[in-house]
Amino acid sequence: MTNHRPDLKKFLVRLGVTVAAVVLVMYLAKVWFVDQRRADLPSQMPTSGQVDTSFPESRQPAGTQVISWQDAAKHYGEYATVEGTIVATHNSGKACFLNFHPDYKRYFTAVIFASAFSRFPANPENYYYGKKVRVSGNIKEYKGKPEIILNDPSQIEILK
Repeated sequence: MTNHRPDLKKFLVRLGVTVAAVVLVMYLAKVWFVDQRRADLPSQMPTSGQVDTSFPESRQPAGTQVISWQDAAKHYGEYATVEGTIVATHNSGKACFLNFHPDYKRYFTAVIFASAFSRFPANPENYYYGKKVRVSGNIKEYKGKPEIILNDPSQIEILK
């Protein structure tokens, strides 16, 4: 009868070293690449008219039309600037919804996902509430209603 204990011990040591190496490489990749990318982002809010081309949604094509939030559903799949007043908001922690009508289930909404919260003012649900704004981006249909996903503050301009 052979004793397999030394082989098992070597295997477990090698497995532990391999797992530690993989975790270290993943951590370093995050520090070197992901955190560096975030450090390169502008730290202050752009002024009106500035466009941050880091985010495809913020690249405004020449001659982009300004449309009312009531007409957004007629422009699915198009890049547009939608104008209206934020009359209701909700921050679930995963997303902040800026609603242009109290019936948010049927009408246009601008959405900021948690992954972009750090680029926007603190508590965007309060910051934008009651303000007349223009939001720019690709109008998408979500659950039968139009929305624009905001990834960068340059996509939303406060008018008053």
